[in-house]
Amino acid sequence: MERRRYVSALAEAVYRRNVWMVAALAMVFANLLLSCKVLTTSTQEKTIVTPPVIEKAFWVQGDKVAPEYMEMMATFFTGLALSYTKDNIDGQVALFLRYTDPEAHGELATRLSAEAEKIKRNNLSSVFYPVEVRIRDKQQRIAITGDLVTMVGEQVTGRRRAVFAMRLSYRNGRLFVAEFNEAANEGNPFTPAAPDTH
Repeated sequence: MERRRYVSALAEAVYRRNVWMVAALAMVFANLLLSCKVLTTSTQEKTIVTPPVIEKAFWVQGDKVAPEYMEMMATFFTGLALSYTKDNIDGQVALFLRYTDPEAHGELATRLSAEAEKIKRNNLSSVFYPVEVRIRDKQQRIAITGDLVTMVGEQVTGRRRAVFAMRLSYRNGRLFVAEFNEAANEGNPFTPAAPDTH
């Protein structure tokens, strides 16, 4: 009788041991899977960014930005630089300069301030209508083709198809303008550009 009880208790202990061993093995396997997932998962934070003109959100991950975000910001920057009147040019230039790369700020500030003085002195205005955007996202270079309409007072003095090239830089969670010029070569606007904005 005692032997039967002992054998039954032993069998139950062996069964429990086997159940706990299976559970421990399952946990070890789950931990291995989790470790592999952690090691292969990108640790760079992905940030959703909303540009100044809200149309849709874009992603930013590490030092990479979505091409759509670059396109939206480039269109915004081009509008600031190329659509103006003598009354709003100072505000346009000030806002544009807030988005310039620190390394390019001095050169762009000098150039745009001189252009603003000329615009106010001659009562000039301009409107740029983007038609096509080309992006080289790895180099963060963008070319925007559009129709540039220039006016003196209310008289239209010119209308032409123009291509403007810019290089952006991404730092501290924001895109900045590092270069902005009219393209020297419309067929290949990513080649070195002319020094003037118009």
